[in-house]
Amino acid sequence: MLSRRRLVLSSASFAFASRCTCSMADSLSFTPPAGCSLTIGEANSLESTQRGRFRNRDLRGKSGDAEFDYALAQTLAKLADSMKVLPGFSFYDDEGSPNAMASPSTILGRPDGSVFMGLSLLEKLRHDFETPTVAIATVCAHEFGHILQYRHGLMSIVNAGQRTVKRSELQADYFAGYFTGLRRAERPTYQAASAALAQYDAGDTKFYNVNHHGTPEERGAAVVQGYDASFNRKLELSNAIDESTKYVLSIH
Repeated sequence: MLSRRRLVLSSASFAFASRCTCSMADSLSFTPPAGCSLTIGEANSLESTQRGRFRNRDLRGKSGDAEFDYALAQTLAKLADSMKVLPGFSFYDDEGSPNAMASPSTILGRPDGSVFMGLSLLEKLRHDFETPTVAIATVCAHEFGHILQYRHGLMSIVNAGQRTVKRSELQADYFAGYFTGLRRAERPTYQAASAALAQYDAGDTKFYNVNHHGTPEERGAAVVQGYDASFNRKLELSNAIDESTKYVLSIH
């Protein structure tokens, strides 16, 4: 079994931080999603609830910090290129319930779906982590992993016959690890170990809850697997997709 100590040792050269918080604020006027994934209807409903809160729509893609927004734009571009998907991206008012989500909906005007990051999650990541840009990159990579799943029809494959979304969430963790490996290959000082550690710490044991994302050991291991696929074994994306699918299908 992968303990936290073994995870630290196996990924000591490895580093960035994230937490995928996939619960929805009770006050929002649509049904809470399963996992981090919104249906088209849920995403459209979310969009409609936000219109009156962001009078200037241009602000929805910006944090208000020009330097940070530039860095985020570069990260999103790298994610799109690495995963070969082009979703829309928007901040939204998550009403103090930190969250980030993805949807196949094209409501944000891009062909491969939409990624939504809550403003309170953004603030949490920016203030709670030593390397906030890396923490935010991890969250975005996980959500782009869901976009990749929509693009290739993976959700129905990996979640078939399952009572929870664990397998699809672990596959998104794998893709986050895959992106981490690519970034570290480009920049050797890129911190990678905290990605696996943070996902380990974000694991849960709610085995009979539809939103069960995987145990700490499973989440940390999935990130390590994805990292190994890109950084050590140099797998192309198509091969990583196949391997990640086999990997999560083997998990019960």
